[in-house]
Amino acid sequence: MTDKKQPQEPEKTIYQRDKTAPEPKVPDKPESETPKRPVIKPRKVFQAKKVKIQTDKPLEHRVRQILVSSAEAAQLIRQIVLDFQKELAEEPSDDPDKVYQDYDKIEKFFARLARKYSVCPSKAVGGDLEWIYPKMPIIEGILTKDLRDEILKCEKFAIPEAIKSKFGHHIVLVCETEICKTIVEEQEKLDPRYEALAAKDSPRIQAPDKNQEIPS
Repeated sequence: MTDKKQPQEPEKTIYQRDKTAPEPKVPDKPESETPKRPVIKPRKVFQAKKVKIQTDKPLEHRVRQILVSSAEAAQLIRQIVLDFQKELAEEPSDDPDKVYQDYDKIEKFFARLARKYSVCPSKAVGGDLEWIYPKMPIIEGILTKDLRDEILKCEKFAIPEAIKSKFGHHIVLVCETEICKTIVEEQEKLDPRYEALAAKDSPRIQAPDKNQEIPS
């Protein structure tokens, strides 16, 4: 062996943590402090596009009405229905069927008001006038010609201003709209072009000619 000293390991390595250094202070949370709830973003209000029937054919409406004696009462009830419509429309929802669910709620709400406030005989059935169509017969004590014509100008679930008649003031709600099949069928029967087309399309059975040979 040589007289040279062997290398010795130092007492402290350069990578050793200094245990004398103060520990980092973490602020203590008070026990009474409650954790903050995450902020939830409100969902967007679903708004369905209103599609109006575009056709030259006559339409018919399924209608409910509330009949009152004064214009002030009619305006008040109309505003109640409009406010209810607005509340439903402002409710956030991702349901694509929300608009149809709102229609059902509005009609039921309108029917309750009709049973309570209407002075028309139709109040017993929630103001239901059933289907109104052009040139339909007048209903004595309920429907006049002018009222019928004004109702046919209304749009679905759009509450117009009260319609005045000899019976009073009518708040009208159109619940459904479709093409009037009764009148369309009558027009088609009267149209000579339709008769010619129907005659052309109808099958005709002809007797065979006397000289024609019939295969056995």
